[in-house]
Amino acid sequence: MKSTVEHRKNPKTRMAVENTASKKEYKHSPKKQEVSRSLRTKILVTLALIIVAIVFIFVSGAFDITEILVEKNTRISAEQIVSFSGIEKGTNVFAISKKVIKKKLKENSYVNDVQIKRVLPNKIKLVIEERNIEYVLQLANSYVYIDKQGYVLEISNDKPDVPIILGFTTDLSNIKENDRLDNTDLKKMNMLSKIMETANNNQIANLITKIDISNEKDYTIYLDTEGKIAYLGDGSELNTRFLYVKKLLEVRKGESGKILVNGDLNSEYVYFKKSEKEGDGSES
Repeated sequence: MKSTVEHRKNPKTRMAVENTASKKEYKHSPKKQEVSRSLRTKILVTLALIIVAIVFIFVSGAFDITEILVEKNTRISAEQIVSFSGIEKGTNVFAISKKVIKKKLKENSYVNDVQIKRVLPNKIKLVIEERNIEYVLQLANSYVYIDKQGYVLEISNDKPDVPIILGFTTDLSNIKENDRLDNTDLKKMNMLSKIMETANNNQIANLITKIDISNEKDYTIYLDTEGKIAYLGDGSELNTRFLYVKKLLEVRKGESGKILVNGDLNSEYVYFKKSEKEGDGSES
C-alpha cells in the first residue's frame, strides 16, 4: 500500500502523465485548425460572391427600370400617378424607396393607399386604392367633395351626382384637400354610410339629393325629384323605416310632402303629410 501511494505522488510520474496529455491535445489541434481555415475560406468566398452580385445589380443596367405599371386607378390617370410617385425610368429597381414613394402618392387626396411591387428584373408596379366621392358640402358657389371617412378630396364648382350634406359643423373657411371633417361630423359618418347602404338595398339611394345631419335624433333625407322629405329618427330600425319610405313613395307618387317615419315603430303611426301648397295640410 505504501509503495502505491508513493508512486502516485512521485513528481516524475505526474510529469509523464501531463506530457502524455499534452501530446494528445497537440495531436488533435491540426485538425481543428484545418476546419477553422476551411470555414473562413467558405465565408470569404460567400462574401465575395455577394459583393460581386451587388456590384452586378447596380452596375450592369439589367435592373434599371424600363416600365412603370399602374393598376386599379380610375379617377387619377396613370401618367399623373407616375408623375406624383417621382419614379424615373433608368433608376435601379432596388434603389427606390417604397416608403418615400408611398408618402408622395398619398399627398394626392384621392389616393387612400398604394402597394409598390418590384417586378424583376426591370419593372415597378403601383397598385392604387382610391378614395371615392360619397358626399359634398356646399361652400358658397363651390362644392367640397368628401369620401365616406370624411376626407376632403377636392373643391370644385361642379356638383357630382352624390347627396349634399346639410347641418354639418365643420368650418370650411380654410378647408383644403386631404383635410378631414371635425370630430362632431366624423362621428356621424358611420350613420350616413348606414343610411345610404340601406337606401341602396331598397333601390332608392339614387333618389336621395340631400341628407340633414344636424339632429342626431332625427336624420332627414331629401328626395327632391319626388318632391318629398323623409324623417328617419335616430337611425334605429333603418331597414323597416326605408320600407315605409319606399311604399309611401309609390302610393303618393306625384305628391309633394313629408314622410314621417321618425317615431317609435311599435307604438306610433307612420304617415305622409301633404305639402300645404298642394293641399290643406292633412295627414294620412
